[in-house]
Amino acid sequence: MKKNHVKYALAAAAAMLAIIAMQMILTYVFTCRVGEVFSRTAMSALFLYSVMRMTRRERKAAE
Repeated sequence: MKKNHVKYALAAAAAMLAIIAMQMILTYVFTCRVGEVFSRTAMSALFLYSVMRMTRRERKAAE
């Protein structure tokens, strides 16, 4: 694995941990539904970012 791949994987894992922590805080402060909506939205955004990053990387490799 290249250095960039490891760095990206660690950043994604840290983002997931932050999302889980924020969900727990929102669930405690507000309701379970608020935490669920936040985590679902944040995970969707993280997934879309990952897909866009992969396609951008593939485009650079093709050039």
